[in-house]
Amino acid sequence: MIAVAQVPHLIARVRAEFARTEHEKSCHFFPLPPDGDGELPETLRAYCGFEIAPGQAEAFEGPVGMPCLTCLMAAALSDSESA
Repeated sequence: MIAVAQVPHLIARVRAEFARTEHEKSCHFFPLPPDGDGELPETLRAYCGFEIAPGQAEAFEGPVGMPCLTCLMAAALSDSESA
């Protein structure tokens, strides 16, 4: 049996007071930086290229509302490629 090493990611969207467009209101998938010094970068970049600053997002255990389809497909593919 082959062990599947999934890419850890954060599922989040911009908090309502920061969202300007429908795209920003979508749930985006953000690949998490590899464990290292434990510090978060100034911004997180979603698979689709959308960037968000810590403190401007609300994180979820799973997709809520409309997911960003580009992020959803890229996250699924990144998990399957690491198999």
